[in-house]
Amino acid sequence: MEIKVAKTAGFCFGVNRAVELTYGLLAEGRRVATLGPLIHNPQAVADMQRRGALVADTVEDIPAGYEVVIRSHGVPCSVYDALAARGVRYHDATCPFVQKIQRIAEQAEKENAVLLVAGDKTHPEVQGIVGHTRGEVFVFADLDELRAWKGPSDPQKPLFAVAQTTFQV
Repeated sequence: MEIKVAKTAGFCFGVNRAVELTYGLLAEGRRVATLGPLIHNPQAVADMQRRGALVADTVEDIPAGYEVVIRSHGVPCSVYDALAARGVRYHDATCPFVQKIQRIAEQAEKENAVLLVAGDKTHPEVQGIVGHTRGEVFVFADLDELRAWKGPSDPQKPLFAVAQTTFQV
């Protein structure tokens, strides 16, 4: 029996970018940490750890002398601030599609709009998106949650809507 692998099998390009960046830094002998697992693939994360990568839960967990790879999910603005405050060098591997959504979140704040986010509020990507605005935000995972929403604090506020890139509605 012949098994064919689809040409599109494997990581999405954003994750692939982050993985290649991390392996490249490790191959150069750099001390690399990721904030959380780089990807949702335990085997790949374990392989990176065998090669010397450290998975840190918080910025405070990063040892001195380590460089950080920000995973493709992105992070809230507060993480960039914390890295800068500690003088930690970082490589931003946030997926360009996620960065676009983060810019929309920032624009919503500038325009005093309410940001609606379709996604899983516990997912790192959604936490990163929400962390790119200090404005009013409502995250919903399904139509029932959206219907239960009472609406914006000011009904005159415009609404911006975005979705987690890996979210299925």
